[in-house]
Amino acid sequence: MRYIGKAAFGSIKDTCLRQFLEIIIIFIVLSCILVPSNIYALNNQAVKQDLFSVIFPSESMGWTCGRWGTVLHTKDGGKTWLRQNSGTDYTLNAIFFTDSLNGWAVGEEGTIIHTKDGGQTWNMQKSPVKYFLMGVHFADAQKGWIVTERTTILFTSDGGNTWQIQLSDEDFILKAVSFCDSENGWAVGEFGYTYHTTDGGNTWEHQAGFFDFSDETGDMIGGNFLFDVKVISPTTAWVVGIDGYVATTTDAGRTWLKLTDNIPKTHLFGITSNQKGTLIIGGNSTLLTSSDNGDFFERPSNIDPPIIYGWIYGITPRGLKGFVAVGKGGWIYVSDQNGKNWRR
Repeated sequence: MRYIGKAAFGSIKDTCLRQFLEIIIIFIVLSCILVPSNIYALNNQAVKQDLFSVIFPSESMGWTCGRWGTVLHTKDGGKTWLRQNSGTDYTLNAIFFTDSLNGWAVGEEGTIIHTKDGGQTWNMQKSPVKYFLMGVHFADAQKGWIVTERTTILFTSDGGNTWQIQLSDEDFILKAVSFCDSENGWAVGEFGYTYHTTDGGNTWEHQAGFFDFSDETGDMIGGNFLFDVKVISPTTAWVVGIDGYVATTTDAGRTWLKLTDNIPKTHLFGITSNQKGTLIIGGNSTLLTSSDNGDFFERPSNIDPPIIYGWIYGITPRGLKGFVAVGKGGWIYVSDQNGKNWRR
């Protein structure tokens, strides 16, 4: 019988260990390749990317998007979320679905992605500009608008197969766009720049906003930065912005009434409403709700956990069942039907 020395025995152990580790590594690699990433249910610990926009075309079906091409989808009203393959690593700043199948998301470097199957597959659409695309809204599955840097508005009448520049004005950032139908809409952004259309964007009227330098001090002066707009009807719309700016118009934008009661002096990033007249505003460490069409705003009765060191950016109604808000570090909050109680 051949004698196996200690050195030889140690070599055999090292070889076996190395082979075992190689098998484990191969198994892990194959698992990552063969198992689709979108089968895993996600929670607020699993998703750390900032989320900027959320949309629910029905009470149960919803999507949200954010940094690094993140797109998440829920089929159960926001209880569980699945990651979808967006096909891009660019930040996606806004998402919009017209129904449970047709949706668009837009973002960095002129990125436009589109799905016809509820996000199972996303395909690129060609933007005429390479700007950061900030907001998107569709009136139906064919007619849609995108707002961008350099005060540019893009329009499609064929579901995004082709996009064209509908407006190009001052060199400022438009942050959001909203329509109540296929004709009446507003776009808003930096320094209070506000544009209004009553003909589907064939013409855009500059209603508000200014930028200049003080003759006395040389300091930059201008209107409030506006982050979001929600159009309720052809005559009524709401805007929110920095330093607790909340304003509404009931005369198609000829005049805007600024609200101050119970509005904190913090940056406000999102506003939405449902068909019952409930309004929700989100911002830096802030959620506000109004159940009377905006006559009175208050903080929700309960937010679990509290929004203290962070921010809410995107908000949407979930039919008449409640609201969903998204923000910093993958936060997703779901509310009751009145927007009074929220749980992350």
